[in-house]
Amino acid sequence: MATSSTEIGITELATAGVIADPYPIYDQFRDASPVPGYRDWPPGTIPGLDKPVDAWALFAYDDVYVAAKDAGTFSSRDPIQEASSAPSLMLVNHDAPEHTSLRKLVNLAFSPRRINALEGWLAGLMPNLLDELGEGEVDVMTLAPEVPARGMVKLLGLLEGDHVRFQKWANAFMLSSDMSPDERMASNMEMFQAFGERVAARVADAAASADVEAADDLISALLRAEVDGERFTPEEIVRFCVTLVVAGTETTTYLIGNVLASVADHPEAVAELRADRSLIGAFIEETMRLTGPPQRLFRIATRDVEIKGKQIAEGDWVALFFGAANRDPAVFENPDSFDLHRANVRKQLSLGHGLHFCLGAVLARLEVRAVLESILDRYPTVRRGETPPVKQTATLLQHGYITLPLVLER
Repeated sequence: MATSSTEIGITELATAGVIADPYPIYDQFRDASPVPGYRDWPPGTIPGLDKPVDAWALFAYDDVYVAAKDAGTFSSRDPIQEASSAPSLMLVNHDAPEHTSLRKLVNLAFSPRRINALEGWLAGLMPNLLDELGEGEVDVMTLAPEVPARGMVKLLGLLEGDHVRFQKWANAFMLSSDMSPDERMASNMEMFQAFGERVAARVADAAASADVEAADDLISALLRAEVDGERFTPEEIVRFCVTLVVAGTETTTYLIGNVLASVADHPEAVAELRADRSLIGAFIEETMRLTGPPQRLFRIATRDVEIKGKQIAEGDWVALFFGAANRDPAVFENPDSFDLHRANVRKQLSLGHGLHFCLGAVLARLEVRAVLESILDRYPTVRRGETPPVKQTATLLQHGYITLPLVLER
């Protein structure tokens, strides 16, 4: 593909400048989708030790939508993780029928009832976190990771203080922090070991206590879950806990930051929110469409398949760019603008689609809503600070802020 002075080649996609602001580059490639030659690392790999994968990149909404829906043709299994010493992620790296069986078990324990029970706890947590954050010009990215990390500790029934390590573990596994290969590997090993110890302790408690049925934390519920005689093994529960931490904690952290940036950047929409809180869901959805953290996920073709006249061979890696699909002008009118009343905003794909629609969507929306409600309640004025923000530039997997200075006035 020829490039002009304003264009880049597909091999340059996973570079810091593009990661910070990928949307103009998506526009460049969307009409050519699918595009061969994209090279990047899947989550859980170790850049510097593992090789990147070469993939077809899908940028158009219809391409991404069809591939996300067709799990039979575009597999989520990750042979790199399967061949590594670290276990692969639960559900994320499984296909049907195994995925179906596992998800039924997960749904028994990781239920909307259990998640929604956190609503009152979050309402009590937020004033304390905002007291610590303060007012004036503050970096709201010091607040953002606290909410999903503490929520995960509460949900899993882990030890007080465990949340402190969650963000480091998530950043290392999801490649969104700059680390040496040895540091990244050590962090991954520490995470799996820590959850192995927590699950082993629950197993021991279950064996020793006649009241184990009364334990209402998620790990205990996962140990009890049974469908058609099938139960989780302790190793599978460890992998599910890791999935929640690395996928849920990091993505929700970035989403909270992006939503608060939207509050600062779109005062007219926020004025409507303050007058009508029923619009909060639409505000969060439009932020996910416009700047949703999940930018792309990998799949592997299970058969030869043709997309728009291009031949993708069995075994080829395929990258689904949800961030590009969410700004496809063929689907979303004026796609680069923030529209609180966008009629088809629910078509946004930041949380995936089909078999692998985000299991943690209910929890993420609950946590983001709690933050947004609390910010609106406490601060009549929210605007950008004088200090420039810093974007995450280590991986195209996620889009978000490392630091986000905002002025909060009471």
